[in-house]
Amino acid sequence: IEGSGGILVPLNEEDTLFDIIMPDYKVVVVSRNYLGSINHSLLTINWLQYKGYEVSVLFSGESNPQTENIILLKTGVSSLGRIDEEEKFDKEVIKKYADKFEGKLRSL
Repeated sequence: IEGSGGILVPLNEEDTLFDIIMPDYKVVVVSRNYLGSINHSLLTINWLQYKGYEVSVLFSGESNPQTENIILLKTGVSSLGRIDEEEKFDKEVIKKYADKFEGKLRSL
């Protein structure tokens, strides 16, 4: 499930993205560095953990070690790594990241 915009984004008048996450899913939260990203990431991860999900984080864009460390320390989640700014996401780019993260994803 790709939940662009956040887990509480409405899908219709009744449901949000959170409603389609099945109880046995392991969730990967993508965190990008911007003003408010620490708060957004902590709220999202903490809500998912409160609801009983196993959560990991994938950082996106330029590295910001201070922000990333705060998110990891405050939540206790593991980091899968980083994806770069990409001009486009096509089959080749997706394959590149699938190969890069294969070992970590299998261990989830």
